[in-house]
Amino acid sequence: MKKKIRGKRFAAGVFLAAVLVAALVSPYYFRHKRTITLGFFTNSPWGVPDAYTYQLIDDAVEKFEAGHPGVKVKFVSGIQKDDYSEYIASALIKGNAPDVFFVLPEDFSAFAGTDALMKLDTYIDSDADYDTSRYYRASFEFGNISGNQYGIPFESVPSMMFVNKTLLKNEGIGAIPEDWTWEDFYRICSKVTRDTDGNGLEDQFGVYGYTWQHAFITNGVDVFDANGTGCDLLSENAIETVDFIKAINELTKGNIVTADDFDKGNVAFMPALLSDYRTYKPYPWSIKKYTNFELGCITLPRGEKGDNKSTMSTLLLAMNSRTDNARLAWELIKTFCYDIEIQSEIYTYKEGASVLKTVTDSMTTMLSINQMLSEEGGMDINLITSIMDHAEPDYNFKDTTSVKEIIDAGIDDIVKNRTDSKIGLQMIEKQVRSFLAE
Repeated sequence: MKKKIRGKRFAAGVFLAAVLVAALVSPYYFRHKRTITLGFFTNSPWGVPDAYTYQLIDDAVEKFEAGHPGVKVKFVSGIQKDDYSEYIASALIKGNAPDVFFVLPEDFSAFAGTDALMKLDTYIDSDADYDTSRYYRASFEFGNISGNQYGIPFESVPSMMFVNKTLLKNEGIGAIPEDWTWEDFYRICSKVTRDTDGNGLEDQFGVYGYTWQHAFITNGVDVFDANGTGCDLLSENAIETVDFIKAINELTKGNIVTADDFDKGNVAFMPALLSDYRTYKPYPWSIKKYTNFELGCITLPRGEKGDNKSTMSTLLLAMNSRTDNARLAWELIKTFCYDIEIQSEIYTYKEGASVLKTVTDSMTTMLSINQMLSEEGGMDINLITSIMDHAEPDYNFKDTTSVKEIIDAGIDDIVKNRTDSKIGLQMIEKQVRSFLAE
């Protein structure tokens, strides 16, 4: 009898101890471990209308919380995309930035360069359920700086070429193959550039918005090293490319071609992002920007020493280097960036492409895109996968934006003043090297 009493007292003591421990631990645990914060913005990162800003966010948060009982994701809503960079930068300085936050492509190198972002390599390497080969290479590599992974890709947009199919048809030009060349591009631009109303002035043109970035990537020109500390603009490929840009621009005969000219149906080609095509094609946003011609898209034309490649820009998720919830933060990032169901919603609620190969390749995705573009037939899913498979990550080292502006201005000067390409590129390279050395 005494043994039974002692046994009951022992059990009661253990239970009481457990209750006391729970009472002491739970407030700390829930205060420090059970709430995780998320930073995001409204509007599209790609500069197009975004009709469903919150739907994917809400779905991902709901799925994460369902898989992590007791954990709540908190976020501040209503931050506009134009104000978001300043909001995150200020929060990082004050030490109250979210545990996990989206990083705009143009901000990534600056944030990673200040140690604001957690290096994610340890989490990637130690997670047996995580396979980086499931991502498109260009999407994943965009989040890497100097061999360290600071961001995980969420949504990508490659460059492609808009085509005014109606204009080409009227000029007797047939379908353009996926592997078309600069020679094809020049020939078509030359043929369609003309005076259509007989007033002596050209009013129809070949291309608008074709820049050195489109041309360099398609002729095997790699301007910078991986860290953005070196610059090479004097390769044979680079000089040849600038010569081609000059030739294409000379076809306009001094006329200034604008985006409005393309919108009105007076231009055959215009480089654009996948997000532009998905938005203005026009369902489900009911935006039909191009009302007087049929819009198509193809790859960028390739130079003699290059390929039909394009650069790819990527929206990333990153972890605050000061977070106290690192493991939960990693799981939240995976929910957004690695979960097939959530990634599939990009084709319903967003304007870009999923960064997961299996999602973009899937029949479900193809049917979704075809439904959204049903007015004029769906986009060939093979085109998207081909472009993304061959894409290169856009430059994302520190001061990328400033360096691009120097090159923009320099090549614009070469074109306008018909400067010798090699001499002009020497001057630009000198400016860039001087800037990078500061």
